Amino acid sequence: MTTPPPERAPWLTRYGPALIGACLVAGLLLAIGIQPTRQLLAQRERIAGMNAELGRTQKINKDLDRRIERLRDADYIEQRAREQIGLVYPGETAFVVMPPSEDSQARKRRARRHEIAPIPVELPEPSFVEGLLDFLGLGAL
Repeated sequence: MTTPPPERAPWLTRYGPALIGACLVAGLLLAIGIQPTRQLLAQRERIAGMNAELGRTQKINKDLDRRIERLRDADYIEQRAREQIGLVYPGETAFVVMPPSEDSQARKRRARRHEIAPIPVELPEPSFVEGLLDFLGLGAL
C-alpha cells in the first residue's frame, strides 16, 4: 500500500497570515497618514483665504493712500469745499439750483398718465435681399 503524497497546503493557508499582516500594516500606515493630509489641505485652504484677504486689504490701502494724496492737494480741497459747503470767493456769485418741488413733480406724473400712448406700428420684416443690402450699407440707395 502506497500512501498518496501529502497535499501541498493551499496558497492562502501558506501566505495568508503574512498577507493579512501586510494589509493591517498598510491600513495602519494609511490611517496614520490621513489626519496630517487633512490638516495640510485645510492649511492650504486657509492660506489661500488669507492671501485673498491680504490682496483686498492692500487694494484698500492703495485707495486710502491715493485719497490722502488728494487731500494734500489744495486745488482738490477747494473743489470739495465749493461742492459741499458752497465756498465762494469775494467777487464771485453763487448759484444754488434747487430740485423741483413735490407739487410740480406730482403734476408732471398726472400729465404723463393722461397722455395718449402712441399706437405701435409693426413694420414688415425685410426680405433677405433688403437685409443683405442694409448690412452692406447699400440699403438706402
